[in-house]
Amino acid sequence: MGSNEIYVGNNVEVLRTFEDESVDMCITSPPYYNLRDYKNSGQLGAEASVDLFVSNLCEVFDEVHRVLKPTGSCWVNIGDTYDKKKLSQVPSRFEIAMSDRGWYLRNEIIWNKPNPQPISSKDRFWTNHEKIFWFVKKLKGYYFDRVPTLEPWAEVTVRRMFSNNDLSKHKDTGVEGKEGYSLSSENQDKHYKRMRESLGITKDFNYQQLIDSGKCPSRPMFTVWDISASGGKVKGAHFAVYPPELIKVPILATCPPEGIVLDPFVGSGTTCVVAKNFNRKYVGIDISEDYAKLARDRISTNLDNFFV
Repeated sequence: MGSNEIYVGNNVEVLRTFEDESVDMCITSPPYYNLRDYKNSGQLGAEASVDLFVSNLCEVFDEVHRVLKPTGSCWVNIGDTYDKKKLSQVPSRFEIAMSDRGWYLRNEIIWNKPNPQPISSKDRFWTNHEKIFWFVKKLKGYYFDRVPTLEPWAEVTVRRMFSNNDLSKHKDTGVEGKEGYSLSSENQDKHYKRMRESLGITKDFNYQQLIDSGKCPSRPMFTVWDISASGGKVKGAHFAVYPPELIKVPILATCPPEGIVLDPFVGSGTTCVVAKNFNRKYVGIDISEDYAKLARDRISTNLDNFFV
């Protein structure tokens, strides 16, 4: 296996030529089930049943598991489809099947799309989300850089640091032990005081200046990500192009610098371009020579410098 390469062929067969434990992470978006025709006889998504589709997907990720380093992570963005007015439950079936085959699910991310495409159905709610699963090969020792996942506290939360937290005023006053509160009122006030003093935050702080100075307290991202789907549009690309912003944090957080990012359904190459922009190597696989060429063109011209 060479790094910074796009391979053309059946992804299971190509993956079988790769060495064991040779890539640092995988991030990908497989085809939808029974929704789109990618004009290739060997495509996934055209199976006669959902169970067969999920089984074929898992065969791909069995090989991903083999080539992934023990410190590696695997991220899978997978959407659902309807079949005769019934939701196929592809993501649910897939996450259970992956767990049964030895993967460990660390998080389930909800990709909330603020601008979803309209649908024609008039007897159900519009769908505006997809799921992203974060699997690891080992429960301990996987690579994780927490810094890219951190977000500043909301302004109202920072201002709360200057309020006395009197739990006796809560509606559940009198409940023994205050179940659900990690700190007592007194200890929480002391905690906020130490935090204010260590960061040099005064009561008259300016929120934007606090963020710009790097002194604003932070927390890990939540598991619902509001990211526009329109950022993934690529001229000449197939339908299922996820936006670069969606995979930025997973790559930064779970692939070390100079590490190798694998995408076994590489399509138009968004994964590879983002990996390259953040000083990671890449390996992509696609069954279509046309999309492999499109991916190579995007990477070589580097027109998609998304985050500058």
